[in-house]
Amino acid sequence: MTRRSPDNMNPPRLQRLLAALPPVFLLLGSLASADAITGRVVDQNGVGVAGVDIDFVNLGSGGNPHELNDGTDANGNFVTTVDPGAYQVLFFPPSPPVTSLLTGVIPSVSIVGTKNVGTIQLVLGASTTGTTKNVSGVPVSGVRVDVYDENTGLKLPLKNNVTNAFGNFNVAVPMNIPLRTELITSGVTGQVLVSRVLFGIVTGPTNFGAKTLQPGFHVTGTVQNEAGTGVFDADIDAEDVLTGETAFTPGDNTNHQGVFDIVLPAGTFHVEVFRPTNQVLVGAKVSSLPVSGPTNVGILVMRNGVFLSGTVRDQVGAPVDAADVNVFEVSTGISLALGHDNTNAAGFYSVVVPRVLVDVVFSPPDNPSPLAKDRHNNVNITANTTLDGQFPTTPTHVSQHPGLPKPPPLPFSQGSPGTGGSVPHIRGALASSSMTLWFTGGRPGASAQLLLGFDEEAPGLTLDIPMVAARARLPLVLDSRGEAQLTLSLPNTALVGRALHVQLAVLDPEATNGVAVSHILALQRSE
Repeated sequence: MTRRSPDNMNPPRLQRLLAALPPVFLLLGSLASADAITGRVVDQNGVGVAGVDIDFVNLGSGGNPHELNDGTDANGNFVTTVDPGAYQVLFFPPSPPVTSLLTGVIPSVSIVGTKNVGTIQLVLGASTTGTTKNVSGVPVSGVRVDVYDENTGLKLPLKNNVTNAFGNFNVAVPMNIPLRTELITSGVTGQVLVSRVLFGIVTGPTNFGAKTLQPGFHVTGTVQNEAGTGVFDADIDAEDVLTGETAFTPGDNTNHQGVFDIVLPAGTFHVEVFRPTNQVLVGAKVSSLPVSGPTNVGILVMRNGVFLSGTVRDQVGAPVDAADVNVFEVSTGISLALGHDNTNAAGFYSVVVPRVLVDVVFSPPDNPSPLAKDRHNNVNITANTTLDGQFPTTPTHVSQHPGLPKPPPLPFSQGSPGTGGSVPHIRGALASSSMTLWFTGGRPGASAQLLLGFDEEAPGLTLDIPMVAARARLPLVLDSRGEAQLTLSLPNTALVGRALHVQLAVLDPEATNGVAVSHILALQRSE
């Protein structure tokens, strides 16, 4: 009988055997020749931490690596097999309530052969809990909880940070540093809810309590350049017309087709588009967009532009940090969407503008300030342009008052804002002995009156909007941009225990009854 040599075994049979092996065996075979990382994970007391999940982030190409035995044993030891390469390594401890340890991170390690990274000591954090609900009080599951270090802007690595079926979350965070906690609703199914953001410092275990998520609507659109090509990574902001606050809209950058999709609550918003950092494009915007349902703003075109930059200084020549830069097209009077237009610590700014005639206004930082605005009219932009600013020595307030005077007569009948009129807005801040108010959004050059009182609604009026029952009325005139600033002297004890209500009424022929009325701003001292 002829004996068959092992070298002459039937190759097709061997191939059939290999093909029949489950994928897990093939994976084990591939990892048998891979490299490994070893070490031990301990807590703040040096005690080994069991059940730590080890993840690898590839710092090169090739995507996520194959890994095996990616957890610690009962004593915190690990021997993890992984493809050779350069990685960031993350050590996720068991989530609260099991532990309140923070994730350990090795920023960069090259794994070739067997790499011993030694002892990884995890830092003790604080357990933070809370519940998300909708306006009906029903728990909301699927809300992702992201936490950022406000000092660095870095996102903290977390796992198991999505609310459960009861709307509950429990994550460990660092103590005694400013944190930004974002409640992201993009993973919620069956309802459209507005994401929320929370700020604060925790010093120990903290319960945020129940957080209500408001209903919202998808606001969509497409951003294109002058050639009709979608603009990737343009940033979208939405400012509430009534409050002046920028809505929290996570994930608001455009995709590769230039499409964006943000969620906003019901209201009226200025929607602005800011350029990607790698493209010199002029911002675009939609003013006073009403949102009461799903809304598509259509195509927004970002024009080709050039850089306008310079340094802003105070009256003695020192750089001014956080000065605001506004640019208006002379032909239309409309302000440009600039984005990141405040000066840095060196007083430097840089924005993109079109090649047209513009007016440039430098405003002091947004707080009570002795500085007035610095205006540059009819600046002809034809190429990259340098324009420095310097604030005047003497402030040019619209008016300065020693206190609350008696109400002068109102020179026009009270009315409500019309849909075609201006939308005045007030911001305010209290100092130790004064109150400063900023007015924007009014009709340029219009006469106005500031209404001050302690009651929110004036009795007996036939208006369909709230009005201040004025105990004082201060006349003022808005500047060529529909803006003004007013400082009132106040006793140190003023406004303690009660809120002063402030409202602006602006003469505007396009508004109903010829008057556009702002929202009501309430200011009160805490002590």
